[in-house]
Amino acid sequence: MNRLLIVLLFISQFVFGQRQIQHEPERIFNKLIVGKATTEYAKENNLKKVTFFRDTVFSSSMEFDKNGNFIRTIGTENNSVRKSTYKWNEQNRMVEKKHFSPDGTFRYGYYYRYENGAQLMYKIKDSLLFRKETFLKGENISTYSEYDSIGKIILKNIYVKDSEMNWLLSSRFQNDRIYVQYRHEYLDNKKYVTKIQFDENGTKVSEKRHLDEVEFENKLEHYTDDEILFRVDDFDENDNLIKMELFDKEGIKTRKEYSEYDQSEKLIKHRQEFLTRNLEIIYTYKYDKLSRIKEVTKEYDGKKEVFRYAYETQ
Repeated sequence: MNRLLIVLLFISQFVFGQRQIQHEPERIFNKLIVGKATTEYAKENNLKKVTFFRDTVFSSSMEFDKNGNFIRTIGTENNSVRKSTYKWNEQNRMVEKKHFSPDGTFRYGYYYRYENGAQLMYKIKDSLLFRKETFLKGENISTYSEYDSIGKIILKNIYVKDSEMNWLLSSRFQNDRIYVQYRHEYLDNKKYVTKIQFDENGTKVSEKRHLDEVEFENKLEHYTDDEILFRVDDFDENDNLIKMELFDKEGIKTRKEYSEYDQSEKLIKHRQEFLTRNLEIIYTYKYDKLSRIKEVTKEYDGKKEVFRYAYETQ
């Protein structure tokens, strides 16, 4: 499994440890299937619905069609959007997305059109073009654009990746002018990033190259723009993240995280130590006979929460 995807799981769980996040049971589910889209996982497992509980109280749910696409999501802990609905066409592409307030009234939404390999996103409220996205498979180039109320592009990003989908170049434009560009280089076991800054006239004003990552056989080091080490990840022989350490700008260790896996490489325990706060958080994971997560226990500050998961199949 890709190391970056594994690392993202634990970065996200760090946020969970600091405060109660809306729909944490659902978020943990999505992180545990890291490396796969939720829709891909739903299709492979023939899922019709997944329901998430905080202790015994309903927290949220996701419903899918036979292709694994979302058709409805509900989240009781979200004070802004309580329900969302989705529609898809015969080509399995999204054509509509609606979000509803806690009182059941329509809040906002979008509908989609597909032209010349591009996805066009319009606001349901006024039918104005809001976003356009394209992807050229042969060249691994994608674009992302946003528009104002008169149809003018106000933001545009262009991304270029190699055949293995590693970042090569990203360029960002505002009001038809480039304002920053990032160039990525991979030399031996090191990754470098060059940041090129432009002024309002599109003239280059600065260029700085810095060490971004250093990869070893079972270790990955991460550096800031000033080449200060801020995180070290350790992996086992199967590329599972087993330890993560974070440092402040003075090099003082601020947090440690440890992960344990069973013989089938499923995560069974994750422990976080916040060294500056004298706080420890422990997540323990249990799975059903089909290897689906069925229960997660979170312990911190003498408290315990149990997240439970229920599945319905097509």
